[in-house]
Amino acid sequence: MRRLLITLSIIAGAVLSVSAQKDTIVERKLVYASRPFFVPHWYIKAQGGAAYDVGEAIFSQLLSPAIQLVAGYQFDELWGLRGSLSGIWAKNRYAYPEAKYKWNFIQPSLEAEVELLPLFLGRNPERVASLFAFAGLGVAYSFNNDEAVEADKRYGIDFKKLWTGQRWNPVAKFGLGADYKVTENLSFGAEVNVNMLPDHFNSKLGRNDNRDWHFNALISLKYSIGKSHGRTEDVYEEIYHLPMPEPVKQEEFVDVPVEKISFNVNIHFLINQSVIRSNQIPKLSRLLQYLREHPKAFIRLSGYADKETGTPLINMRLSRERAQVVSQYLQDAGIQEWRIRRFAKGDKVQPFDIPEDNRVCICYVYDPDNPVPQAFDY
Repeated sequence: MRRLLITLSIIAGAVLSVSAQKDTIVERKLVYASRPFFVPHWYIKAQGGAAYDVGEAIFSQLLSPAIQLVAGYQFDELWGLRGSLSGIWAKNRYAYPEAKYKWNFIQPSLEAEVELLPLFLGRNPERVASLFAFAGLGVAYSFNNDEAVEADKRYGIDFKKLWTGQRWNPVAKFGLGADYKVTENLSFGAEVNVNMLPDHFNSKLGRNDNRDWHFNALISLKYSIGKSHGRTEDVYEEIYHLPMPEPVKQEEFVDVPVEKISFNVNIHFLINQSVIRSNQIPKLSRLLQYLREHPKAFIRLSGYADKETGTPLINMRLSRERAQVVSQYLQDAGIQEWRIRRFAKGDKVQPFDIPEDNRVCICYVYDPDNPVPQAFDY
């Protein structure tokens, strides 16, 4: 029977607690502001422009059209990996006897890419401009070298590196590029790359080294698949407290000498809060039971705050709110207001040695029928 009564008392106390807190004000305090973050994503690029092969002629005579397709994956704001496929044809000239010729090639490459602006300006996923460098390896599949073969026969040029049929040439590739984002997924840009190949690429024997050089200048249209960045949400801490009553003059309350206190109950709170927690309800339920059974008893509520946190002004407000919320709880449960005295101690007095324990409202009970201090069982 006793267990049943205690259970019913706890349930009743919880219901009354909810009722007492229905008018609670929720204060939202910003803890972490929204910030951008990078989203790994795939992208594709279509590029077109001009190519230049080093040779024995003026610059304009060695230009040819160039196209390149790129597919890549950006792992983070700094690093990416891409594959490219470039080519159409290249052209060159033999100085004496003069002969011009061109040949076709297709060049797949695999390149590592690094973003430069985050290195110098810091990371910013929402930045619209991009400056990047890349380097990698590939292979040039060359074919249709018929014009060089014909010139060699017709003019007796005797190309030292002449090739026929098809030829595979390893390639070292590196370059710089820039993109400018016009929408979330679409960017325009430009790129310059340098390709270093074996001396056989243009069929001629190089003068100063044993390699050929192929340059590309391209404009780009880039499409990012999916989002490239997002934003976190603002994170708030919710602080609950009752509306503040009008300040009460200290002289309106009659304090009770310590030696006349029958017992005390400690209601603890979380840091910077004045909300009664569920694990404190059993204490208040037992206290309510005592006050109902002893109508002559009255209670003094002393609110405290932890001086290790907050400021004196904030802590005085917190201690006043803690005393007020316990007072309101008791009044809503039927205890007359005249039986309750409230005090706000702030952080000037610290009743406990452990700082966390001072986030408390101490309920001192004076009962003329039990004037001798006693232990309170809850």
